[in-house]
Amino acid sequence: MANICKNKISVIGLQQPPETFVKMLSRSMFGLDLDDLDPKQWGAKESVDGKTWYRTLLEEFEKEGSYAARYQILYPQKPVEKFGIVVPSYYVETKWEAPVEELLGAAKEFPELTFHLTWWLLQDGPIGESVIRDGKVLEEFQRFGSWYLFDWQVLFPTVTLLTAHLGLTLAQQAASRVQDAIETVEGLRRILDDSRFINSPFHEYRHQRKLSVTRRTLDDLLAQMRRAAADLSFNGVFLEEAEAAGKAAATAREEQADGSRVPAQLDAEEPLDNMEDL
Repeated sequence: MANICKNKISVIGLQQPPETFVKMLSRSMFGLDLDDLDPKQWGAKESVDGKTWYRTLLEEFEKEGSYAARYQILYPQKPVEKFGIVVPSYYVETKWEAPVEELLGAAKEFPELTFHLTWWLLQDGPIGESVIRDGKVLEEFQRFGSWYLFDWQVLFPTVTLLTAHLGLTLAQQAASRVQDAIETVEGLRRILDDSRFINSPFHEYRHQRKLSVTRRTLDDLLAQMRRAAADLSFNGVFLEEAEAAGKAAATAREEQADGSRVPAQLDAEEPLDNMEDL
């Protein structure tokens, strides 16, 4: 049996409905026509109508999630949203490895789009991300990490590559870093309530008072971080180059205007005897 690779593909810059583009992306990546599938390819009965089967697959995925996923079938997911930017996303499962080569091919066909791929090879990893545009990998990483309790939260933490490619301002990027920090602490806090942690055979040997203090301290820390993040703003602190240049130009114009008025004001109030007085 093939190892399953779980993949999420986010498409930056998409201007058309995600429900329309999924058919174009499916044809480009896997050569599949979602409006005319061959159900027998996935072990379905011959009586299944391939022209309407994708609609059925979407309904199954909506009810059961990834448990209903079929190899190489793209399913629209809840989009990623940051600072008002909405990025359509798709879920797809592949065998043995992430569909990097397939996505590179699709990126050549849609050079105006940026694709962000995040993947996890069950069960024991690795995990990784790639950012692809115009048939090229812009950046990527691969890390160890599996479903084990401490892997992603403690041993192999990551920060998504997606945010850097959304066209955010420096101020928005800084705010996003604060959110990354909050999510990191949230991950640590969730471990302490995880059934695998609580039901561990080692649980009885933990220092229960210290565990209680750690829970409370993390809760307090998160509350403080969330309150601060709500009030914190980097606008006017981290400036874009164009924004800084514009402010500098405006300041220069004001200073020039103030300088040109000074002699006129002085002349009106008290004429100067000579230029040295200036």
